[in-house]
Amino acid sequence: MTSLRNTLAVLLSLACLATRAQSYYDGLRICWDYRTQNFLCPGVYSRLKPLSDGSLALVYNANRAIWIRLNRGGQWEEAIKVSADPAGLYDYTNSELLELADGRLMYAWNARALGGTNQPYKIMAAYSADRGRTWYGEQTLYVAGHEWTDGCWEPAMMQLPVQVPENPENPEVPAAGEVQLFFANEHNIADNRQNVTLLRSLDNCTTWQDPVVVSFRPTSRDGMPVPLCLQDGKGLVIAIEDNGLNGNFKPVIIHSTLADNWRAGTVGGSSAHRWSALASSDSLASSVYAGAPYLIQLHSGETLLSCQSSEDRKSVDFPIMQTYVGNSEAKNFCCRSTPFPFIGEDDTRVQWCALAQTDDSTVMATASVSNRKTQNGIWVASAHIYTPMPVLWARDFARNWDRQPPGLFIGGASQAQAHIRSAWDRDSIYFHFQVADEHVVHSPEGSAPWDADGIELCLDYGRRGGDHIDKGMYRLLVNVKGELFAQAGAEGAWHPWTTHARRTISPTHDGYNVLLSVPWSDLGRLPRKKAIHLCFSLHNNDNGPFVVHENMSGGNPDRPLTWMRCRLLRVPNYPSSL
Repeated sequence: MTSLRNTLAVLLSLACLATRAQSYYDGLRICWDYRTQNFLCPGVYSRLKPLSDGSLALVYNANRAIWIRLNRGGQWEEAIKVSADPAGLYDYTNSELLELADGRLMYAWNARALGGTNQPYKIMAAYSADRGRTWYGEQTLYVAGHEWTDGCWEPAMMQLPVQVPENPENPEVPAAGEVQLFFANEHNIADNRQNVTLLRSLDNCTTWQDPVVVSFRPTSRDGMPVPLCLQDGKGLVIAIEDNGLNGNFKPVIIHSTLADNWRAGTVGGSSAHRWSALASSDSLASSVYAGAPYLIQLHSGETLLSCQSSEDRKSVDFPIMQTYVGNSEAKNFCCRSTPFPFIGEDDTRVQWCALAQTDDSTVMATASVSNRKTQNGIWVASAHIYTPMPVLWARDFARNWDRQPPGLFIGGASQAQAHIRSAWDRDSIYFHFQVADEHVVHSPEGSAPWDADGIELCLDYGRRGGDHIDKGMYRLLVNVKGELFAQAGAEGAWHPWTTHARRTISPTHDGYNVLLSVPWSDLGRLPRKKAIHLCFSLHNNDNGPFVVHENMSGGNPDRPLTWMRCRLLRVPNYPSSL
Protein backbone atom coordinates (compact mmCIF):
# COMPACT_ATOMS: atom_id res chain seq x y z
CA MET A 1 0.00 0.00 0.00
CA THR A 2 2.88 2.36 0.82
CA SER A 3 4.34 1.71 -2.63
CA LEU A 4 1.01 2.54 -4.20
CA ARG A 5 0.74 5.80 -2.27
CA ASN A 6 4.27 6.81 -3.21
CA THR A 7 3.72 5.99 -6.86
CA LEU A 8 0.48 7.95 -7.03
CA ALA A 9 2.12 10.88 -5.23
CA VAL A 10 4.90 10.96 -7.82
CA LEU A 11 2.37 10.83 -10.64
CA LEU A 12 0.25 13.56 -9.16
CA SER A 13 3.20 15.85 -8.51
CA LEU A 14 4.53 15.36 -12.03
CA ALA A 15 1.12 15.97 -13.55
CA CYS A 16 0.61 19.10 -11.46
CA LEU A 17 3.98 20.62 -12.37
CA ALA A 18 2.36 21.85 -15.54
CA THR A 19 -0.47 23.73 -13.85
CA ARG A 20 1.68 26.66 -12.81
CA ALA A 21 2.41 28.16 -16.22
CA GLN A 22 -1.27 28.54 -17.04
CA SER A 23 -1.00 28.17 -20.79
CA TYR A 24 -3.50 26.14 -22.73
CA TYR A 25 -1.05 23.27 -22.72
CA ASP A 26 -0.32 23.28 -19.02
CA GLY A 27 -3.37 24.64 -17.26
CA LEU A 28 -6.09 22.63 -15.62
CA ARG A 29 -9.38 21.94 -17.36
CA ILE A 30 -12.89 22.47 -16.02
CA CYS A 31 -14.91 19.57 -17.46
CA TRP A 32 -18.68 20.02 -17.08
CA ASP A 33 -20.91 17.03 -16.45
CA TYR A 34 -24.19 17.04 -18.38
CA ARG A 35 -25.74 14.54 -15.98
CA THR A 36 -25.46 17.02 -13.11
CA GLN A 37 -27.44 19.75 -14.88
CA ASN A 38 -30.49 20.33 -12.72
CA PHE A 39 -33.40 22.74 -12.65
CA LEU A 40 -33.93 23.81 -9.03
CA CYS A 41 -36.73 26.35 -8.86
CA PRO A 42 -38.20 29.50 -10.40
CA GLY A 43 -36.15 32.59 -9.71
CA VAL A 44 -33.31 34.73 -11.00
CA TYR A 45 -29.86 36.03 -10.11
CA SER A 46 -28.63 33.05 -8.09
CA ARG A 47 -25.36 32.80 -6.18
CA LEU A 48 -23.67 29.75 -4.58
CA LYS A 49 -21.57 29.93 -1.42
CA PRO A 50 -19.83 27.00 0.33
CA LEU A 51 -20.03 27.50 4.09
CA SER A 52 -17.52 26.53 6.74
CA ASP A 53 -19.79 23.82 8.19
CA GLY A 54 -19.70 21.91 4.91
CA SER A 55 -23.11 23.02 3.67
CA LEU A 56 -23.77 24.92 0.47
CA ALA A 57 -25.94 28.03 0.34
CA LEU A 58 -27.91 29.22 -2.69
CA VAL A 59 -29.30 32.76 -2.65
CA TYR A 60 -31.64 34.24 -5.26
CA ASN A 61 -34.72 36.32 -5.76
CA ALA A 62 -38.23 35.28 -6.78
CA ASN A 63 -41.59 37.04 -6.59
CA ARG A 64 -39.92 40.31 -5.53
CA ALA A 65 -38.47 38.62 -2.43
CA ILE A 66 -35.01 37.31 -1.61
CA TRP A 67 -34.42 33.71 -0.54
CA ILE A 68 -31.80 31.30 0.76
CA ARG A 69 -31.72 27.56 0.24
CA LEU A 70 -29.21 25.23 1.91
CA ASN A 71 -27.75 21.99 0.62
CA ARG A 72 -26.60 19.55 3.30
CA GLY A 73 -25.18 16.20 2.33
CA GLY A 74 -26.19 16.64 -1.31
CA GLN A 75 -29.87 17.40 -0.58
CA TRP A 76 -31.50 20.78 -1.12
CA GLU A 77 -33.65 21.91 1.78
CA GLU A 78 -36.78 24.04 1.58
CA ALA A 79 -36.23 27.68 0.67
CA ILE A 80 -36.28 30.30 3.45
CA LYS A 81 -37.53 33.81 2.72
CA VAL A 82 -34.96 36.36 3.89
CA SER A 83 -36.87 39.54 3.18
CA ALA A 84 -39.47 41.29 1.05
CA ASP A 85 -40.68 44.88 1.09
CA PRO A 86 -43.74 44.93 3.40
CA ALA A 87 -45.14 48.02 1.65
CA GLY A 88 -44.90 46.47 -1.80
CA LEU A 89 -42.92 49.38 -3.22
CA TYR A 90 -39.76 47.45 -4.13
CA ASP A 91 -38.50 44.46 -6.03
CA TYR A 92 -35.75 42.89 -3.92
CA THR A 93 -33.15 41.34 -6.25
CA ASN A 94 -29.41 40.92 -6.99
CA SER A 95 -28.81 38.60 -4.03
CA GLU A 96 -25.29 38.06 -2.63
CA LEU A 97 -23.99 36.20 0.44
CA LEU A 98 -20.84 36.42 2.55
CA GLU A 99 -19.86 34.24 5.50
CA LEU A 100 -18.15 36.56 7.97
CA ALA A 101 -15.10 35.60 10.00
CA ASP A 102 -17.21 35.39 13.14
CA GLY A 103 -19.46 32.76 11.53
CA ARG A 104 -22.45 34.99 10.78
CA LEU A 105 -23.95 35.28 7.31
CA MET A 106 -24.31 38.64 5.59
CA TYR A 107 -26.96 38.85 2.86
CA ALA A 108 -26.89 41.91 0.57
CA TRP A 109 -29.32 42.87 -2.17
CA ASN A 110 -30.58 45.62 -4.44
CA ALA A 111 -33.93 47.25 -3.67
CA ARG A 112 -35.32 48.36 -7.02
CA ALA A 113 -38.24 50.77 -6.91
CA LEU A 114 -41.32 49.55 -8.73
CA GLY A 115 -42.70 51.77 -11.47
CA GLY A 116 -44.81 54.68 -10.28
CA THR A 117 -43.75 54.43 -6.61
CA ASN A 118 -41.24 57.31 -6.74
CA GLN A 119 -38.91 55.52 -4.32
CA PRO A 120 -35.09 55.67 -4.35
CA TYR A 121 -32.95 52.71 -5.39
CA LYS A 122 -31.06 51.16 -2.47
CA ILE A 123 -28.38 48.68 -1.44
CA MET A 124 -29.52 46.73 1.64
CA ALA A 125 -28.25 44.00 3.94
CA ALA A 126 -29.36 41.63 6.72
CA TYR A 127 -27.58 39.12 8.98
CA SER A 128 -28.03 35.62 10.34
CA ALA A 129 -26.42 33.98 13.37
CA ASP A 130 -28.05 30.56 12.83
CA ARG A 131 -26.84 29.59 9.34
CA GLY A 132 -29.65 31.34 7.49
CA ARG A 133 -32.69 30.11 9.38
CA THR A 134 -33.56 33.53 10.78
CA TRP A 135 -32.42 37.04 9.85
CA TYR A 136 -32.01 40.28 11.78
CA GLY A 137 -30.50 43.76 11.55
CA GLU A 138 -31.91 44.67 8.15
CA GLN A 139 -30.28 47.94 7.11
CA THR A 140 -29.99 50.30 4.17
CA LEU A 141 -26.34 50.79 3.22
CA TYR A 142 -26.67 53.18 0.29
CA VAL A 143 -29.43 55.28 -1.26
CA ALA A 144 -29.31 56.39 -4.90
CA GLY A 145 -31.78 58.34 -7.02
CA HIS A 146 -35.43 57.76 -7.86
CA GLU A 147 -34.98 57.07 -11.58
CA TRP A 148 -33.69 53.98 -13.39
CA THR A 149 -30.88 56.09 -14.86
CA ASP A 150 -29.88 57.31 -11.39
CA GLY A 151 -29.94 53.96 -9.58
CA CYS A 152 -27.54 51.57 -7.90
CA TRP A 153 -27.13 47.87 -8.64
CA GLU A 154 -25.58 44.48 -8.00
CA PRO A 155 -23.83 44.44 -4.61
CA ALA A 156 -21.05 41.91 -3.92
CA MET A 157 -18.87 41.52 -0.84
CA MET A 158 -15.63 40.15 0.51
CA GLN A 159 -13.85 40.22 3.85
CA LEU A 160 -10.12 40.76 4.09
CA PRO A 161 -8.16 38.13 6.02
CA VAL A 162 -8.20 38.52 9.77
CA GLN A 163 -4.42 38.08 9.61
CA VAL A 164 -2.80 40.28 6.96
CA PRO A 165 0.82 41.16 6.11
CA GLU A 166 2.20 43.97 8.25
CA ASN A 167 2.70 47.39 6.68
CA PRO A 168 5.40 49.26 8.66
CA GLU A 169 4.59 52.60 6.99
CA ASN A 170 0.93 52.44 7.97
CA PRO A 171 0.04 49.52 10.26
CA GLU A 172 -3.66 50.40 10.03
CA VAL A 173 -3.77 49.62 6.29
CA PRO A 174 -5.14 47.19 5.39
CA ALA A 175 -7.53 46.70 8.27
CA ALA A 176 -7.65 43.09 9.44
CA GLY A 177 -11.05 41.60 8.76
CA GLU A 178 -12.33 44.66 6.90
CA VAL A 179 -15.61 43.96 5.06
CA GLN A 180 -15.87 45.50 1.60
CA LEU A 181 -19.07 45.83 -0.39
CA PHE A 182 -18.90 46.87 -4.04
CA PHE A 183 -21.79 47.87 -6.28
CA ALA A 184 -22.48 49.42 -9.67
CA ASN A 185 -23.54 53.03 -9.30
CA GLU A 186 -25.22 55.53 -11.64
CA HIS A 187 -26.18 58.03 -8.94
CA ASN A 188 -25.31 61.61 -9.88
CA ILE A 189 -23.43 60.50 -13.02
CA ALA A 190 -24.50 62.03 -16.32
CA ASP A 191 -24.65 60.67 -19.87
CA ASN A 192 -25.60 57.05 -19.04
CA ARG A 193 -22.25 56.37 -17.38
CA GLN A 194 -21.61 54.17 -14.37
CA ASN A 195 -18.88 53.54 -11.81
CA VAL A 196 -18.01 50.90 -9.23
CA THR A 197 -18.42 52.17 -5.68
CA LEU A 198 -16.99 50.68 -2.48
CA LEU A 199 -18.40 50.71 1.06
CA ARG A 200 -16.13 49.62 3.95
CA SER A 201 -16.88 48.36 7.44
CA LEU A 202 -14.11 48.07 10.03
CA ASP A 203 -16.36 46.82 12.84
CA ASN A 204 -18.03 43.66 11.49
CA CYS A 205 -20.76 45.51 9.59
CA THR A 206 -21.97 47.61 12.55
CA THR A 207 -21.08 50.86 10.79
CA TRP A 208 -20.03 51.70 7.24
CA GLN A 209 -17.68 54.36 5.94
CA ASP A 210 -18.57 56.88 3.25
CA PRO A 211 -18.69 55.50 -0.32
CA VAL A 212 -15.56 55.63 -2.47
CA VAL A 213 -15.39 55.28 -6.26
CA VAL A 214 -12.77 52.60 -7.06
CA SER A 215 -13.33 52.14 -10.81
CA PHE A 216 -14.54 54.53 -13.50
CA ARG A 217 -13.82 54.82 -17.20
CA PRO A 218 -15.17 58.14 -18.57
CA THR A 219 -17.87 57.78 -21.26
CA SER A 220 -18.26 54.12 -20.29
CA ARG A 221 -20.15 51.86 -17.86
CA ASP A 222 -18.05 49.90 -15.37
CA GLY A 223 -20.49 47.50 -13.76
CA MET A 224 -21.46 44.25 -12.05
CA PRO A 225 -18.39 44.00 -9.75
CA VAL A 226 -17.34 40.76 -8.06
CA PRO A 227 -14.44 41.10 -5.57
CA LEU A 228 -11.76 38.62 -4.56
CA CYS A 229 -8.82 38.70 -2.16
CA LEU A 230 -6.14 36.68 -3.92
CA GLN A 231 -4.16 34.03 -2.09
CA ASP A 232 -0.53 34.52 -1.02
CA GLY A 233 -0.83 38.29 -0.72
CA LYS A 234 -1.17 38.86 -4.48
CA GLY A 235 -3.65 41.66 -3.98
CA LEU A 236 -7.31 42.55 -4.27
CA VAL A 237 -9.21 42.28 -7.53
CA ILE A 238 -12.70 42.86 -8.82
CA ALA A 239 -14.09 41.45 -12.05
CA ILE A 240 -16.32 43.94 -13.86
CA GLU A 241 -18.05 44.33 -17.20
CA ASP A 242 -16.54 47.17 -19.26
CA ASN A 243 -17.93 48.49 -22.54
CA GLY A 244 -14.99 50.87 -23.01
CA LEU A 245 -12.40 48.17 -23.66
CA ASN A 246 -13.43 46.83 -27.07
CA GLY A 247 -16.93 47.52 -28.31
CA ASN A 248 -19.61 45.66 -26.42
CA PHE A 249 -19.20 44.67 -22.75
CA LYS A 250 -16.14 42.53 -21.99
CA PRO A 251 -14.83 41.09 -18.68
CA VAL A 252 -12.11 43.23 -17.12
CA ILE A 253 -10.06 42.90 -13.93
CA ILE A 254 -9.43 45.84 -11.58
CA HIS A 255 -6.52 45.41 -9.13
CA SER A 256 -5.17 46.91 -5.94
CA THR A 257 -2.33 45.79 -3.70
CA LEU A 258 -3.12 44.68 -0.16
CA ALA A 259 -1.03 47.54 1.20
CA ASP A 260 -2.86 50.13 -0.87
CA ASN A 261 -6.32 48.59 -0.36
CA TRP A 262 -8.13 50.79 -2.92
CA ARG A 263 -6.73 54.03 -1.49
CA ALA A 264 -4.62 55.17 -4.45
CA GLY A 265 -7.65 56.65 -6.19
CA THR A 266 -10.10 55.63 -8.88
CA VAL A 267 -8.79 53.09 -11.40
CA GLY A 268 -9.33 54.72 -14.78
CA GLY A 269 -9.50 53.32 -18.27
CA SER A 270 -5.74 53.51 -18.94
CA SER A 271 -4.53 52.43 -15.50
CA ALA A 272 -2.00 49.64 -15.15
CA HIS A 273 -4.36 48.26 -12.50
CA ARG A 274 -7.02 47.56 -15.16
CA TRP A 275 -6.59 44.78 -17.71
CA SER A 276 -8.62 42.60 -20.03
CA ALA A 277 -9.52 39.40 -18.22
CA LEU A 278 -9.25 37.18 -21.30
CA ALA A 279 -5.92 36.08 -22.73
CA SER A 280 -5.06 37.42 -26.18
CA SER A 281 -5.68 33.94 -27.59
CA ASP A 282 -9.30 34.21 -26.39
CA SER A 283 -9.97 37.83 -27.25
CA LEU A 284 -13.50 38.50 -28.47
CA ALA A 285 -14.72 40.53 -31.42
CA SER A 286 -15.99 44.01 -30.60
CA SER A 287 -19.53 42.93 -31.50
CA VAL A 288 -19.56 40.08 -28.96
CA TYR A 289 -21.29 40.80 -25.68
CA ALA A 290 -19.61 39.16 -22.65
CA GLY A 291 -21.03 40.74 -19.51
CA ALA A 292 -22.08 39.91 -15.96
CA PRO A 293 -18.73 38.39 -14.88
CA TYR A 294 -18.18 36.25 -11.79
CA LEU A 295 -14.82 35.42 -10.23
CA ILE A 296 -13.55 32.81 -7.77
CA GLN A 297 -10.19 31.33 -6.82
CA LEU A 298 -9.62 27.59 -6.54
CA HIS A 299 -7.93 26.00 -3.55
CA SER A 300 -4.95 25.25 -5.83
CA GLY A 301 -4.53 28.93 -6.74
CA GLU A 302 -5.98 29.17 -10.23
CA THR A 303 -8.81 31.64 -10.78
CA LEU A 304 -12.08 30.93 -12.60
CA LEU A 305 -14.14 33.52 -14.45
CA SER A 306 -17.63 33.22 -15.86
CA CYS A 307 -19.67 35.58 -18.00
CA GLN A 308 -22.79 35.56 -20.14
CA SER A 309 -21.56 35.62 -23.69
CA SER A 310 -23.01 35.96 -27.18
CA GLU A 311 -19.95 34.29 -28.76
CA ASP A 312 -21.19 31.67 -31.27
CA ARG A 313 -24.79 32.67 -30.54
CA LYS A 314 -27.24 34.07 -33.09
CA SER A 315 -27.32 37.52 -31.44
CA VAL A 316 -26.45 39.41 -28.26
CA ASP A 317 -30.03 38.83 -27.12
CA PHE A 318 -29.39 35.11 -26.50
CA PRO A 319 -26.22 34.79 -24.40
CA ILE A 320 -25.17 31.68 -22.51
CA MET A 321 -22.77 31.09 -19.64
CA GLN A 322 -19.10 30.56 -20.46
CA THR A 323 -16.26 29.86 -18.02
CA TYR A 324 -12.52 30.45 -18.31
CA VAL A 325 -9.42 29.44 -16.33
CA GLY A 326 -6.90 32.10 -15.27
CA ASN A 327 -3.71 32.18 -13.26
CA SER A 328 -3.21 32.99 -9.58
CA GLU A 329 -3.09 36.72 -10.37
CA ALA A 330 -6.46 36.74 -12.19
CA LYS A 331 -4.81 37.15 -15.59
CA ASN A 332 -4.80 35.38 -18.96
CA PHE A 333 -8.15 33.62 -18.73
CA CYS A 334 -8.51 30.97 -21.41
CA CYS A 335 -9.71 27.40 -21.95
CA ARG A 336 -13.39 28.26 -22.46
CA SER A 337 -16.00 25.76 -21.28
CA THR A 338 -19.81 25.80 -21.22
CA PRO A 339 -21.76 24.62 -18.16
CA PHE A 340 -25.22 24.76 -19.77
CA PRO A 341 -24.84 24.30 -23.55
CA PHE A 342 -28.52 23.49 -24.26
CA ILE A 343 -27.56 22.08 -27.67
CA GLY A 344 -30.16 22.94 -30.32
CA GLU A 345 -31.86 25.59 -28.17
CA ASP A 346 -30.72 28.71 -29.99
CA ASP A 347 -33.29 30.93 -28.26
CA THR A 348 -32.44 29.88 -24.71
CA ARG A 349 -30.80 32.49 -22.49
CA VAL A 350 -28.35 31.49 -19.71
CA GLN A 351 -27.62 34.59 -17.67
CA TRP A 352 -26.67 36.10 -14.29
CA CYS A 353 -24.18 33.32 -13.60
CA ALA A 354 -21.99 32.39 -10.64
CA LEU A 355 -19.38 29.79 -9.65
CA ALA A 356 -18.33 28.02 -6.46
CA GLN A 357 -15.76 25.35 -5.64
CA THR A 358 -17.48 22.65 -3.60
CA ASP A 359 -14.48 20.36 -2.95
CA ASP A 360 -10.91 19.90 -4.17
CA SER A 361 -12.03 18.26 -7.41
CA THR A 362 -15.42 19.84 -8.13
CA VAL A 363 -16.78 23.20 -9.24
CA MET A 364 -20.46 24.12 -9.36
CA ALA A 365 -22.17 26.69 -11.58
CA THR A 366 -25.54 28.34 -11.25
CA ALA A 367 -27.41 30.47 -13.75
CA SER A 368 -30.79 31.96 -14.55
CA VAL A 369 -32.22 30.17 -17.59
CA SER A 370 -35.06 31.71 -19.60
CA ASN A 371 -36.90 31.51 -22.90
CA ARG A 372 -37.24 27.72 -22.79
CA LYS A 373 -40.52 25.89 -23.22
CA THR A 374 -40.27 24.50 -19.67
CA GLN A 375 -38.12 24.75 -16.54
CA ASN A 376 -37.25 28.42 -16.72
CA GLY A 377 -35.48 29.60 -13.59
CA ILE A 378 -32.44 28.63 -11.58
CA TRP A 379 -30.22 25.79 -12.77
CA VAL A 380 -27.06 24.24 -11.35
CA ALA A 381 -24.38 22.01 -12.85
CA SER A 382 -21.09 20.53 -11.65
CA ALA A 383 -17.69 20.14 -13.27
CA HIS A 384 -14.65 17.95 -12.65
CA ILE A 385 -11.28 19.67 -12.20
CA TYR A 386 -8.59 17.92 -14.25
CA THR A 387 -4.88 18.57 -14.53
CA PRO A 388 -3.05 17.42 -17.69
CA MET A 389 -3.47 13.73 -18.34
CA PRO A 390 -0.46 11.55 -17.42
CA VAL A 391 0.73 9.14 -20.12
CA LEU A 392 2.16 6.20 -18.16
CA TRP A 393 4.76 3.62 -19.09
CA ALA A 394 3.42 0.08 -19.46
CA ARG A 395 3.97 -2.68 -21.96
CA ASP A 396 0.68 -4.43 -21.39
CA PHE A 397 -1.69 -1.76 -20.13
CA ALA A 398 -4.85 -3.13 -21.69
CA ARG A 399 -5.49 -5.27 -18.62
CA ASN A 400 -4.99 -2.40 -16.16
CA TRP A 401 -6.89 0.65 -17.42
CA ASP A 402 -9.28 0.78 -14.49
CA ARG A 403 -6.33 0.90 -12.09
CA GLN A 404 -4.81 4.02 -13.63
CA PRO A 405 -5.18 7.48 -12.06
CA PRO A 406 -7.99 9.60 -13.54
CA GLY A 407 -7.21 10.74 -17.04
CA LEU A 408 -9.64 13.12 -18.72
CA PHE A 409 -13.41 13.49 -18.90
CA ILE A 410 -15.72 14.60 -21.73
CA GLY A 411 -19.43 14.75 -21.06
CA GLY A 412 -20.87 18.23 -20.76
CA ALA A 413 -22.98 18.51 -23.91
CA SER A 414 -25.08 15.34 -23.95
CA GLN A 415 -25.80 12.19 -21.93
CA ALA A 416 -22.83 10.40 -23.55
CA GLN A 417 -19.64 10.60 -21.50
CA ALA A 418 -16.05 9.46 -22.00
CA HIS A 419 -13.26 8.76 -19.51
CA ILE A 420 -9.90 8.80 -21.31
CA ARG A 421 -6.57 7.32 -20.24
CA SER A 422 -3.27 6.87 -22.03
CA ALA A 423 -0.09 4.79 -21.81
CA TRP A 424 3.07 4.24 -23.85
CA ASP A 425 5.97 1.90 -24.44
CA ARG A 426 8.80 1.85 -26.95
CA ASP A 427 6.50 0.53 -29.68
CA SER A 428 3.33 2.59 -29.47
CA ILE A 429 1.19 5.07 -27.61
CA TYR A 430 -2.16 3.74 -26.39
CA PHE A 431 -5.47 5.45 -25.70
CA HIS A 432 -8.37 3.90 -23.81
CA PHE A 433 -11.83 5.48 -24.09
CA GLN A 434 -14.48 4.24 -21.68
CA VAL A 435 -17.74 5.63 -23.07
CA ALA A 436 -21.05 5.58 -21.20
CA ASP A 437 -23.85 6.05 -23.73
CA GLU A 438 -27.52 5.20 -23.22
CA HIS A 439 -28.17 4.96 -26.98
CA VAL A 440 -25.28 3.62 -29.03
CA VAL A 441 -25.97 4.55 -32.67
CA HIS A 442 -24.13 3.12 -35.67
CA SER A 443 -25.75 5.36 -38.34
CA PRO A 444 -26.83 4.14 -41.79
CA GLU A 445 -24.40 2.57 -44.22
CA GLY A 446 -22.70 5.18 -46.34
CA SER A 447 -22.95 7.94 -43.73
CA ALA A 448 -19.90 9.95 -42.74
CA PRO A 449 -17.68 8.27 -40.10
CA TRP A 450 -18.38 11.09 -37.62
CA ASP A 451 -22.16 10.64 -37.88
CA ALA A 452 -21.93 7.44 -35.82
CA ASP A 453 -21.09 7.35 -32.13
CA GLY A 454 -17.36 7.37 -31.64
CA ILE A 455 -14.23 9.10 -30.44
CA GLU A 456 -11.60 11.30 -32.03
CA LEU A 457 -8.00 12.09 -31.21
CA CYS A 458 -5.71 14.91 -32.33
CA LEU A 459 -2.01 14.42 -31.62
CA ASP A 460 0.77 16.97 -32.03
CA TYR A 461 4.00 15.05 -32.13
CA GLY A 462 6.41 17.76 -33.27
CA ARG A 463 5.12 20.93 -31.61
CA ARG A 464 6.58 23.67 -33.74
CA GLY A 465 4.52 26.40 -32.11
CA GLY A 466 1.81 28.55 -33.58
CA ASP A 467 -1.90 27.97 -33.79
CA HIS A 468 -2.41 26.35 -37.17
CA ILE A 469 -2.41 22.78 -38.46
CA ASP A 470 1.07 21.74 -39.59
CA LYS A 471 3.42 18.81 -40.07
CA GLY A 472 3.76 16.53 -37.09
CA MET A 473 0.04 16.77 -36.28
CA TYR A 474 -2.34 13.83 -36.71
CA ARG A 475 -6.05 13.20 -36.38
CA LEU A 476 -7.72 9.81 -35.88
CA LEU A 477 -11.42 9.00 -35.56
CA VAL A 478 -12.81 5.62 -34.51
CA ASN A 479 -16.56 4.96 -34.47
CA VAL A 480 -18.64 2.11 -33.10
CA LYS A 481 -18.84 0.55 -36.59
CA GLY A 482 -15.09 -0.03 -36.35
CA GLU A 483 -14.22 2.52 -39.01
CA LEU A 484 -10.90 4.34 -38.71
CA PHE A 485 -10.54 7.74 -40.31
CA ALA A 486 -6.99 9.20 -40.28
CA GLN A 487 -5.52 12.53 -41.35
CA ALA A 488 -2.16 14.31 -41.13
CA GLY A 489 -1.58 18.03 -40.98
CA ALA A 490 0.31 20.20 -43.43
CA GLU A 491 0.25 23.89 -44.34
CA GLY A 492 -2.83 24.77 -42.32
CA ALA A 493 -5.09 21.88 -43.36
CA TRP A 494 -5.82 18.20 -42.73
CA HIS A 495 -4.98 15.63 -45.44
CA PRO A 496 -5.61 11.85 -45.77
CA TRP A 497 -3.03 9.77 -43.91
CA THR A 498 -2.18 6.07 -44.06
CA THR A 499 -1.48 4.64 -40.61
CA HIS A 500 -0.87 1.27 -38.98
CA ALA A 501 -2.88 2.33 -35.93
CA ARG A 502 -4.99 -0.47 -34.42
CA ARG A 503 -8.39 -0.17 -32.80
CA THR A 504 -10.63 -2.43 -30.76
CA ILE A 505 -14.27 -1.61 -29.97
CA SER A 506 -15.86 -3.53 -27.09
CA PRO A 507 -19.55 -3.21 -26.14
CA THR A 508 -20.23 -2.76 -22.41
CA HIS A 509 -23.37 -2.83 -20.29
CA ASP A 510 -23.66 0.98 -20.45
CA GLY A 511 -21.93 1.88 -23.72
CA TYR A 512 -18.64 0.83 -25.29
CA ASN A 513 -14.87 0.96 -24.91
CA VAL A 514 -12.34 1.89 -27.56
CA LEU A 515 -8.67 0.91 -27.42
CA LEU A 516 -6.55 2.80 -29.96
CA SER A 517 -2.83 2.18 -30.40
CA VAL A 518 -0.62 4.30 -32.63
CA PRO A 519 2.90 2.98 -33.42
CA TRP A 520 5.71 5.47 -32.96
CA SER A 521 7.05 4.35 -36.31
CA ASP A 522 4.06 6.00 -37.99
CA LEU A 523 5.03 9.26 -36.32
CA GLY A 524 8.75 8.94 -36.98
CA ARG A 525 10.23 8.19 -33.55
CA LEU A 526 9.73 8.68 -29.84
CA PRO A 527 9.35 12.39 -29.00
CA ARG A 528 12.65 13.73 -27.71
CA LYS A 529 11.15 15.83 -24.92
CA LYS A 530 8.85 13.03 -23.74
CA ALA A 531 5.80 15.26 -24.19
CA ILE A 532 3.03 15.41 -26.75
CA HIS A 533 -0.02 17.64 -27.25
CA LEU A 534 -3.46 16.04 -27.35
CA CYS A 535 -7.04 16.98 -28.08
CA PHE A 536 -10.05 14.66 -27.86
CA SER A 537 -13.62 14.71 -29.15
CA LEU A 538 -16.69 12.60 -28.42
CA HIS A 539 -19.31 12.09 -31.14
CA ASN A 540 -22.81 11.21 -29.97
CA ASN A 541 -25.79 10.45 -32.20
CA ASP A 542 -28.96 9.87 -30.17
CA ASN A 543 -31.12 9.45 -33.29
CA GLY A 544 -32.00 13.11 -32.88
CA PRO A 545 -31.97 15.92 -35.42
CA PHE A 546 -28.18 16.29 -35.18
CA VAL A 547 -25.00 14.65 -33.89
CA VAL A 548 -23.33 16.24 -30.87
CA HIS A 549 -19.62 16.71 -31.55
CA GLU A 550 -18.15 17.57 -28.15
CA ASN A 551 -14.50 18.58 -27.81
CA MET A 552 -12.54 18.22 -24.59
CA SER A 553 -12.93 21.23 -22.32
CA GLY A 554 -11.26 24.25 -23.86
CA GLY A 555 -10.09 22.27 -26.89
CA ASN A 556 -10.58 22.86 -30.60
CA PRO A 557 -9.25 20.26 -33.08
CA ASP A 558 -8.42 23.02 -35.56
CA ARG A 559 -6.56 25.20 -33.04
CA PRO A 560 -3.43 23.43 -31.73
CA LEU A 561 -2.94 26.18 -29.15
CA THR A 562 -5.93 24.76 -27.28
CA TRP A 563 -4.59 21.21 -27.08
CA MET A 564 -3.31 19.70 -23.84
CA ARG A 565 0.38 19.06 -23.27
CA CYS A 566 0.83 15.61 -21.71
CA ARG A 567 4.08 14.23 -20.34
CA LEU A 568 5.22 10.69 -21.10
CA LEU A 569 6.02 9.42 -17.61
CA ARG A 570 8.15 6.39 -16.85
CA VAL A 571 7.35 5.32 -13.29
CA PRO A 572 9.13 2.03 -12.43
CA ASN A 573 6.92 -1.04 -12.00
CA TYR A 574 3.67 0.85 -12.53
CA PRO A 575 1.03 -0.51 -12.66
CA SER A 576 2.36 -4.02 -12.01
CA SER A 577 3.24 -2.94 -8.46
CA LEU A 578 -0.48 -2.56 -7.78
